[in-house]
Amino acid sequence: MRRNSGAGVAPQIMALAMDEPARFDPECLENLCHRIGEVRAEAEVALALHRISEGLPKLAGLVNKDEATFLQEIGQIARDAELIGMATLARVAHSVRQCHADADHVALGATLARVQRVGERSIHAVWDLEDLSG
Repeated sequence: MRRNSGAGVAPQIMALAMDEPARFDPECLENLCHRIGEVRAEAEVALALHRISEGLPKLAGLVNKDEATFLQEIGQIARDAELIGMATLARVAHSVRQCHADADHVALGATLARVQRVGERSIHAVWDLEDLSG
């Protein structure tokens, strides 16, 4: 990104950090526990984390080769993220789907990279939360 602060001044290049916090909604997990019970909720969280961690690495290889499976994988990631309160990951996964639907290949590449970064941070955030809770 270039910033020009006036006539005769050389443009400055601003470095953008690839660091984005993973937003997590703990109320979502609480609601899940109240709805289906703590033991079942724990199993659902483990399953969702497993599907997300298995699905994320597949996306880049599927995007140009198998559209149906790509859409299925990114949709599952979004649903799982919503289920367990990974708000940022869910939002970015929906953005990936939208970029794909719009056939915006540049934005799709950027959002695919972003979903990977946010996904990894989100998974670690939930693991850290579980470590704190015992």
